[in-house]
Amino acid sequence: MNRESIHTQPMKSSNKVLTILSLLIFLSGCTSSSSGKDEKSKEELAEEKTMHDLEQLMEDFPDPSLVPFTLKSIGAEFDRAHINSLDNIESYKNNRDKMALNMGIYASDISYLAAYGHEEDCIDYLKASHTIAEFLGDSAIYNEDDLNEFRGHISSQNEEEIGRILGKLFLETSLKMEEDHHLTMAGLALTGSFVEGLYQAVITLETYPNTPENQKLLEPLVEIVIGEEQALLDILQVLNDLPFDDTIADMITELSILDRLYKGDLQDIEEKMESDPDFILTKDVMRDITLEVKRIRERITQE
Repeated sequence: MNRESIHTQPMKSSNKVLTILSLLIFLSGCTSSSSGKDEKSKEELAEEKTMHDLEQLMEDFPDPSLVPFTLKSIGAEFDRAHINSLDNIESYKNNRDKMALNMGIYASDISYLAAYGHEEDCIDYLKASHTIAEFLGDSAIYNEDDLNEFRGHISSQNEEEIGRILGKLFLETSLKMEEDHHLTMAGLALTGSFVEGLYQAVITLETYPNTPENQKLLEPLVEIVIGEEQALLDILQVLNDLPFDDTIADMITELSILDRLYKGDLQDIEEKMESDPDFILTKDVMRDITLEVKRIRERITQE
C-alpha cells in the first residue's frame, strides 16, 4: 500500500453529494458589493483565490459514501452514534457558521443512513437539510418522484444510483447565500462533511475489539483516514482564505493539530504498514488521531 494506491480508490466519484451542494452554494451569486473600484478589485481577487482553492479541495475531496459503504463491507453494524441527531438543529440557529458546519455533517450522515438501508431516516435528513438551507437564506425544491426513486435504490443498495439521486436533489436546490456569506458557508459545509467522514471511520476503529481478524478488516478504514491528508490540507487553505471569525479561527486551530498528527503519527503508521509485513495494526496506534477527530466533531455538533 502507498499513497498513490490510496488516492486511486473511489474517492473522486462524480456522485459527491457535498461537492455538488457546495458548488451550488458558491456559484450562485458570486458578486461583490464593494463601492470603490480598487476595493472591488481586491475583493474580486480574493474571491477568485478562494474559488480556485475550493475547486482544488473538491478535486481531492473524499466521496462522502466511501466510509459508510466501507463500514458496511467489513461487517460493522449500524450505530446511531455515527450520526448527528436532528434534535440538535434548533440549538444551531443562533450561529450561522455552526449551522453551515452541521449542514456538512448531516450530508455525510445521509450517505451513512443510505448505506445501511434506512430509507425513512434518509428522507428525514434530506428534509432537515432543506430546513437548514432555508434558515441560511435559501429555498430548496424536493421532487416526490426523486424521493420515491431514492427509496427504491436504498432498498436495492445501489450505491451509484444513491449518489446520482442525491446529487440530482441537491442540483435542484436553489441556493442563494447572502452576498457576504456564500463562500464562507461553502467552506464550512465542506469542513463539516470532511470531519464527519473521518469521525465515522475512527469511531469504528475505536469500538472494534483487538483481534487478529479485526486487524485485517480495519486496514481499509486506516487507509481511508491516511488518504484524506491532501483534502485536510486543502480545507485548511480554504479556511485561511475566508474572512476570519471565531468559528473559522477555531476550525483552523483544531484542523492544524490534526495536520500535525498526520505528519507524525499517521506517517509512521503508513510507513510501518508499507515496510513491515509483521506490523500489527491495533486501535491503540490510532488513539491520538481518534481523540482529536472526536474532539473536533464534538465542537461542531454541540451547542
